[in-house]
Amino acid sequence: MDKRVKKFDLFKENLSKQLKPKKSWWSLVGIIFFFFVPEVIAFFWGDKIISYSDLMQKQTDDYLMQKLFETLKMFGENSIFNITIGIGLVLWFFHERNKT
Repeated sequence: MDKRVKKFDLFKENLSKQLKPKKSWWSLVGIIFFFFVPEVIAFFWGDKIISYSDLMQKQTDDYLMQKLFETLKMFGENSIFNITIGIGLVLWFFHERNKT
């Protein structure tokens, strides 16, 4: 029984190390592309995106295409939630933890 507990503890320790996100420049690029770039696009071209999706939604009779254009409208709106998450992740990326 004691061997199983030791193996399980070792498994938990290795799993927690593997699941912890690593800081790399690719993670910063991902943060920028997934959180900030859509907000910049929505800021500059949000009105055009919304008007285009309204027009196309009225012209199509297909239910799935209507839902697609309805979803496209979300990309034309700015989201404080996305910006807040993006800022938090950038702060996490540049945060240095003391290892003493």
